[in-house]
Formats: sequence, structure tokens, C-alpha cells
Amino acid sequence: MANRIQLSDWDTVIDELHRFGETGDVTTGDDRIRIDFGSAHLEVSRTGRVSTGMPLHDFEQQGEVDLVVDHGAGSLTIDADDVVYTFRRPSG
Repeated sequence: MANRIQLSDWDTVIDELHRFGETGDVTTGDDRIRIDFGSAHLEVSRTGRVSTGMPLHDFEQQGEVDLVVDHGAGSLTIDADDVVYTFRRPSG
């Protein structure tokens, strides 16, 4: 089951992304959270900057977004007015 969260609910963002990144290296600051999965990464800031990177592509979005976290599927979808992008957690 997917959970839709807004950046304005920062405590929930942190909790959900800590759970999402349990197989990676999670670092948090006052205004951002970053998850490194070896050669892939995901970073979300409280101000609305979302960036991801993996060997064949990068993604960056700035502005109001919702995050849709599906722990079972291992995916995080960035849902904004002008784009929908899904980051899939690398396995193992």
C-alpha cells in the first residue's frame, strides 16, 4: 500500500524515507534527507528540492511536490503539477 505525503508534514517525510532507505545509508539534517544505495541516491529537502541519481540518469525537481512511498514495491514517486517520476530502490 502506498502512502502519499506532503513536504509540509516533514516529520512523516523523515519517518517514511528512513523506512524506505533501510537498505541504504540514510543521512538527515535539519532541512534535508539523503539516501545512498551504492551508485544510486535520493535526496529530498524541506524546501521542495528532490534529486535522484543512478548510473544512467539523474532527476531533479524544485517546487511543491507530493511523495508517494510504496514500501512493498520499493518505489518512491514524485508527483508534481508538471511531472510524475518514480525512483525504484535498488535491490541488494
